[in-house]
Amino acid sequence: MGIDELREWQAFDSVNPIGNYRTDLNFAVLAQQIARWSGHCTEIPSLKDLLVIDPLPLTNEQRAIETAKADAARSQAYTQSLIATLQSRVKRK
Repeated sequence: MGIDELREWQAFDSVNPIGNYRTDLNFAVLAQQIARWSGHCTEIPSLKDLLVIDPLPLTNEQRAIETAKADAARSQAYTQSLIATLQSRVKRK
């Protein structure tokens, strides 16, 4: 590695220190495990909820699209579950 590349890495490290995201991720995993083991949480938080920084920042428009997709998938799953429940009740009669 030449001096120019070293200086570039030093400049990059001053803006985005190497290891910070990985450390945040490790602590998020640890916090998730503590929540799971403690038994006090009714719902275990996702890693994304526990991270200090958002690893994949989205614009409001992108976030709205992702939310709409997730809502549609949940709706579809609920509908399929409801259909299966109703079909099983019809078969019993």
